[in-house]
Amino acid sequence: MKMVKSLLLGSAAGLAAMTGAQAADLPVKAKAVEYVKVCAAYGAGYYYVPGTDTCLRVGGYVRFDTYINAVGTFNPAISSAGATIFNGPGGGLGGYPFTTNDSSDYLTRARAVVDLDARTATDYGVLRSYARFGVQWDSSASAGSPAGNSAYFERAFIQFAGFTFGYTQSFFDTGINYMLTTPYAGSNTWTSAIAYTAQFGNGFSATIALEDAANRTTGVQQTAALGTFTNTTTLAGFTGLAYTNYQEGQQAPDIVANLRLDQAWGTAMLSGALHQVGGVTPLNAGGGPFLGAQGSDTWGWAVGGSVEFKLPMLSPGDSLYIQANYADGALNYLGLSGTAQGRATGLGSIDLNSNLNTGDGAFYPLADAIWNGTGYSKESGWAIQGQYRHYWVPNLRSALYGGYAKVEVPGNAIFTPAQISFAGAGSGLAAFNGGYNVEIWQVGLNTIWSPVKNLDLGLEVLYSKVDGSLPLTAASVSSSATAPTATTSAAVFGGSSDVWSGGFRAQRNF
Repeated sequence: MKMVKSLLLGSAAGLAAMTGAQAADLPVKAKAVEYVKVCAAYGAGYYYVPGTDTCLRVGGYVRFDTYINAVGTFNPAISSAGATIFNGPGGGLGGYPFTTNDSSDYLTRARAVVDLDARTATDYGVLRSYARFGVQWDSSASAGSPAGNSAYFERAFIQFAGFTFGYTQSFFDTGINYMLTTPYAGSNTWTSAIAYTAQFGNGFSATIALEDAANRTTGVQQTAALGTFTNTTTLAGFTGLAYTNYQEGQQAPDIVANLRLDQAWGTAMLSGALHQVGGVTPLNAGGGPFLGAQGSDTWGWAVGGSVEFKLPMLSPGDSLYIQANYADGALNYLGLSGTAQGRATGLGSIDLNSNLNTGDGAFYPLADAIWNGTGYSKESGWAIQGQYRHYWVPNLRSALYGGYAKVEVPGNAIFTPAQISFAGAGSGLAAFNGGYNVEIWQVGLNTIWSPVKNLDLGLEVLYSKVDGSLPLTAASVSSSATAPTATTSAAVFGGSSDVWSGGFRAQRNF
């Protein structure tokens, strides 16, 4: 009996030991899964980041564009900002502002963008960080270059306790636009900034900002806008037109302020800006672009007003937007570039036939200031635009746009007496020196169909006209009364040009 009992106890002990060993080999029980929770505090699409009190929304879009006589994004071929479209075949001969029968008639672009919006409630209000970036493919990445892909960057900023730090919409602008193109009449620029916004209640706010001047600096012009070529008949080696920019390095940011009212009926805003204009003394006037060169500084300025009226009594979603600006020595605050991330140094487009003298079109240089012989005189201008958006049905809408901008250039000393006498076109060059005006008109229409939610299919057509107070003049110029022997410098300015442009867009938002 004792033997049986000992055997049973031993077997039980062995079984218990085996069971304990197997239990030790089993995985530890996992903690409960922390599921992502909806964050309703900031609207639809926000979720709590697991383990934190931060709410995150992930969005973006995928887009395909086809442009006719335009370049991204729907920027017509009328300025230096759209230089990609001014391409000759092969090595990229020609350049802005020249087009020929060999220039591209259309371009394509595919773009994918992601935006991240993170918000956290604090004792000082909401802490927000926002980033919007992506990649794109272009059928012509830049003037004279083949197709290729590149990074795309649009926004990156932090907001906290009324402050904004980073790259965002200029506080001079509302950022409202119903068109696929960026209108030439009216400011709509992205820039880096440090800003403070005070909220007074009932939708009324005021902002003061220090904004990077880089995207607002058009340049200062001392020399004529010239191009160099090696044969007066075929223009072999021609490289387009550009003036020597004697702009000083940045010394002060733009100072921008606005008063804004947001109501159920719409939005109204008044804004102003101060913009430093600095240029070194040109070489032929006793200075030059070298380290330690002497310069002169003055301040340009701009004022603007805009209003958006919501018109649900006509149709749900209908609205009207009007903007008017004036600038003195700060031309980018008028628009004039067709892009939110750049600025133009010239307006116009010239269609070349066989040589420079038979070209047809217009070219007018743009600058914040121009050399008058003893210093720089500021260029000034004004712009006005209107846009109306109408919803025919909830998934079909159209927008109509009309805009006008005018730039006035004071008397200057771009062409010297020696250049005028050599050119054999003294009256035209002298007229340029006497000052000139340039105007741009634009009228556009688009229609966008959304067959399903978050999918837009749109067509847009745009007419743009550049005109001014000077006839189209083409002349050879030299720094002396003696003709150059190896190459010839050409000065082209004045005239009138119009361009029809537009295209198709397919965009899926998420």
